[in-house]
Amino acid sequence: MVLFPTKLSSFEVVKKSRKEFEQIDFKDFDIDTVPVVYIQRDKKNLYVGKSTDIYGRFSAHLKDISKTFTEIIIIKSELFNESSIKHIETLLIDYLLADVKFNLLNKIKGQNIHSYNGIEDVNNMFVKIWDKLIVEGIAREQLKEIHNKFIYKYSPFKVLSANQIEVCQDILEAMLTTSESLHLITGDPGTGKTIVLTNILYALVYDQKTGKDREGLEREDVALVIPQNHSLSLYKDLIRKVGLHGITVLSPSQFIKKAKGKEDKYKYVFVDEAHRLKQYFGKQARDLKHLIQADGHTTELELISDYAYHLIVVYDQYQTIRPADIDTVQFKQLTADYKKHILRKQFRLKSGDQYLAWLRKYLQIANDVAVYEKGLLRGYDFKVMDSISDLYAAIKDLNDGHELCRVVAGYSWEWATQKAENLHDITDPVTGDEFRWNSKTKGWINQENSVEEIGCIHTIQGADLNYVGVIFGEEIDCDYAGDINGDYDLSKVKIIVHPEKYKDRNGLPIKGTDLNNEELKSYIKRIYYVLLSRGINGCYVFATNPNMQKYLQEIVRESQ
Repeated sequence: MVLFPTKLSSFEVVKKSRKEFEQIDFKDFDIDTVPVVYIQRDKKNLYVGKSTDIYGRFSAHLKDISKTFTEIIIIKSELFNESSIKHIETLLIDYLLADVKFNLLNKIKGQNIHSYNGIEDVNNMFVKIWDKLIVEGIAREQLKEIHNKFIYKYSPFKVLSANQIEVCQDILEAMLTTSESLHLITGDPGTGKTIVLTNILYALVYDQKTGKDREGLEREDVALVIPQNHSLSLYKDLIRKVGLHGITVLSPSQFIKKAKGKEDKYKYVFVDEAHRLKQYFGKQARDLKHLIQADGHTTELELISDYAYHLIVVYDQYQTIRPADIDTVQFKQLTADYKKHILRKQFRLKSGDQYLAWLRKYLQIANDVAVYEKGLLRGYDFKVMDSISDLYAAIKDLNDGHELCRVVAGYSWEWATQKAENLHDITDPVTGDEFRWNSKTKGWINQENSVEEIGCIHTIQGADLNYVGVIFGEEIDCDYAGDINGDYDLSKVKIIVHPEKYKDRNGLPIKGTDLNNEELKSYIKRIYYVLLSRGINGCYVFATNPNMQKYLQEIVRESQ
């Protein structure tokens, strides 16, 4: 037994064997009828639970043939009550799921935790509990490492807000009580769209009242469609880790091909990041053959909907970034009959809810944005740097302390190093220092040397970073340098683009179809919107064009 004496974070860890619980005539009165949290362990698996009557609870566990545990770790504290043991149980389920050492057997999610007396003390205690679990060989990774993992961020065991719970319950009820349904989940970056999706998917498969597979549901009838190839493997790992084996996880084209060979439609289909679903675009004809039909062209959304009885789609209209992405107007038309579910509160960025509206206003993506700028950036580490080199060095330093900090840029430079590794891609116009694009696209963020490189939009969309550095390339500029007398009027700024400086060949509209570069400008501005909304704790920026650099400095000065 180990005692941590600090008053507000004291707890005891008691280790018992299975045999001790099988001896029904003997009870340890130090743990009997007091609130505790426990972890059952065998060679491969863990199970987390809580109880105020542990011997009564274990009489049921011992009868469950699926529970092969040999050792029990029991955590008790004078601070524990019904609220705090629910809290600790929920935290342990969330973190142990993401830790790599054991397989977690829990199928019922932890309970939503609301504020209660002593919650901060319990949060502080949990840090020490986790350290002790590492010593005991129950966990392997530090909390800081787990915070950066995809499976932790998008786990279906995450605690949800009231808005998120309402959306989950509404959609789940429709899927379980009707023969067909169509749902569209929308919201800004950081509002929890993916978490809601994984929660619905998990609750569909596992009945949350029994913790067992839902009666009558065949996993082969459930599919998760991920349009972005760079994150497909992450979703597959997540589905495997949370025990949803047997569910189809595919790209849109893979899903459509597989669905065509099925005798019947899929019963339940989930699509994340649907703003990247494709429409036909001539420049990418080789990759979009599945959209060609006898009477013309279709879209991936239409084809997916043809093969689903229940379809749940996650979408953000401001993250459509290429001509091959379904046009926002067409997407709205295609989903006119879908039931709409809006997620309103932003949870990712420490900048608060107004930051995203601020980005849309000053990137001139939306004209009707009401934002009170004064003090908007307080509490969020937003800086305009003097060069690419300064930005790069600052993000590398932050990565040493926080991890998962990366530099990204607009697509304003050729990818020379893709063909010749001895070359460079990006040159700092201020210092002359040379840098390289991402050496790969899939899994780049978690690649060991990615902090040494600069990522493009196709490595980062849909991901979270602790800090992001964003380089505005030569393809984006503004037509205003300030007044002759030195004054600067933000209302005079108009963002412009230079097509000849934009190097994403598949991101350029077909020549002659884009009047005044308005379509290209909308894509480029949305790309920067995505890049600038990745940093949880902060965002550092630098613009290669002097007018754009001045504009960034002025909007930051106005908003601090």
